[in-house]
Amino acid sequence: MVDIWGETTAGDGALSQEAIFFPGAGLDPLSDELLVAHGSLLAVVGGPAGRAAAREFIAALVPAYYAGGGGADGLRRAVANAEAAVPDPAALAFVAVVLAGDTLYLARAGGGRAYRVRGEAVDPLARATAPTATVGPAFSLGVPLRAGDRVVLCSPAAAEAVGDGQLLTYVAEQRAPREAAARLIALTRERGATDDVSVVVAFVRAAPLLSRGQAAALLVLGAAAVGAVGWLVWEVLRYWQGGG
Repeated sequence: MVDIWGETTAGDGALSQEAIFFPGAGLDPLSDELLVAHGSLLAVVGGPAGRAAAREFIAALVPAYYAGGGGADGLRRAVANAEAAVPDPAALAFVAVVLAGDTLYLARAGGGRAYRVRGEAVDPLARATAPTATVGPAFSLGVPLRAGDRVVLCSPAAAEAVGDGQLLTYVAEQRAPREAAARLIALTRERGATDDVSVVVAFVRAAPLLSRGQAAALLVLGAAAVGAVGWLVWEVLRYWQGGG
């Protein structure tokens, strides 16, 4: 189970030239079945190519990932599809992450970064990625996750302000990703970030004991049981009032 929130802000007060995506961020809602099967895809995209190109990249990335098999290979194919959809992919800086069960898969190009926060330990995930060629995006082979982990995606300006990520230990203290994202953006501004700043924050939760369908079925059964008990009490009262 993952709780996610993201925000993007412009450095000059105008419209941000960056774009973000996470399930529920504004595109057609992804079904629970897709999220269970393929995981949650998160992305922060910016760079000199501008807002239109960033949005086009995301618009191609998301359906390509969820139409495929998911995982590391699915992310690679989706990134290749998204790069083909924009005129100049080299002018984009992006970081894309898939949270699938207990594993994180990462793709990035440019100055964007991803971090895993586990208690007071922050891993910038730099060593988890390696370019497949002299140019082009870098991909991870898989980073382990567990309940309680926080995952933070930063655009280049936010990543520069955050540095090695050690100041992100505060994220583990927040109750919700919305609070963590708002505080992170404020922190990057305090540290001198003047360009566009975009972040996505995910909290990895323990899996619920029951699925939504199971919980709904249990509620129905519980309501039926309450109704049956009520009927039985009513019949007993009638019996005694009738003198047995």
